[in-house]
Amino acid sequence: MCEAGGDAARARETARRVLATRSVSAVIGPSTTAGAGAAVPLYAAASMPVVLVSVDDGTAGLSTTALRTLCVTRASDSSQTLPLLSYLTRTRPTHRTAVVQDRAAGETAVEITRNLVETPPSDGTITVHQVAAETADFGPAVAHALATRPEAVIYAGTSPGRAAACARALAAAHFTGAVAGFEPVMRADFLTAAGQAAEGWVFEAPYTEAQSAGTTAAKAFTAAYRARYGEAPGRWSAEAYDAVGLIARSLNALGTTTTIKPAQVAEGLFHLSYDGVAKPIRFVQGTTHTMNPENTAFLYQAGGGAFHFLGRYDEVPAL
Repeated sequence: MCEAGGDAARARETARRVLATRSVSAVIGPSTTAGAGAAVPLYAAASMPVVLVSVDDGTAGLSTTALRTLCVTRASDSSQTLPLLSYLTRTRPTHRTAVVQDRAAGETAVEITRNLVETPPSDGTITVHQVAAETADFGPAVAHALATRPEAVIYAGTSPGRAAACARALAAAHFTGAVAGFEPVMRADFLTAAGQAAEGWVFEAPYTEAQSAGTTAAKAFTAAYRARYGEAPGRWSAEAYDAVGLIARSLNALGTTTTIKPAQVAEGLFHLSYDGVAKPIRFVQGTTHTMNPENTAFLYQAGGGAFHFLGRYDEVPAL
C-alpha cells in the first residue's frame, strides 16, 4: 500500500520507487485525490495494477478506460444517488420528493439533481429548489419545497454547515417526512450545527462499518482487527482488506510460477467475482474496467449525536 500524504510530487516519487522494485506485482492506493491523480498514470504506463480503494477516479481526473491497469473498488460518485433512490423507493416509499439544490456545491449538486430528476424515487415526481451560493438562508427554498407537499426532501450539496442550515429550516417548518443527503455532509460539524434537527437524516456512503454489519465475514474481520489494533475497524479498513484479497485471488489464479508479470495480475483482476468483507466486487466486462455499482454502497442515519450504520443499501429492510 502506497501513501504520499496527499502531495502530488511525493506521490510521483513514491510511484517511481515502487516501479523500480521488481518484486512488486500490484499497488493499493494512493488514498488522496491529488496523490492518485499524480501517481496512477505512472503505474498504468508501466502496466502495474493499481487498486484505488477510497478515491473516486472521476474526481481525480482518471479514466479506467484510458488507464488499462487502474482498478477502482469503490462506488463512483456518479452513482451516489442509487442508495437514496433505493431507500426512498423500497425502504421508505416516496412518490413526491423535493430536492434542495445547494449551488455552493457547483457541478456536484447539478449532477446529483440531474440524476434524481431523471430517475425519481418510486417513479414519482421531483421538484427542484435552488439556494444561491452567496446566501446561508435556506428558509425561502425550504418554504417553496414544502409548498409542493413532498414526502421526502433531499439536500443536494456537500457542505456539512449548509446542510445543517437546511436541516434547521426543515425542522422550523415542522417537516416530518424523510430527509436525506450525501456522504460529504456526514461529518461531526453537521451534527453539531444541526443539533436536534439532524435526527433522522439518512446518508449514502461508499464504505461500510464492519463492526456493525451482521455477516460472518464482517464479524471475523472485526474480531481480528480488534485483536491486532485494540479498536474497532476504521473507515475504509474493510475495503482495503478486500483489495488485498482481490489481488491475492488474481495472483493465486496465475499459479506458482516465478515469472508473473504485473500486467497479468491486472488482467486477472477484472475477470474476478470477489465477495469481500464490505461488499461484492464485480467488474463490467468490456473496455471500461469499471466496477458494477449495484449493491456496493451503504446507508447511515443520524441520531443521538452520531451516525448509525443501517447496512448495505439493498439490504436495509422496508419500514
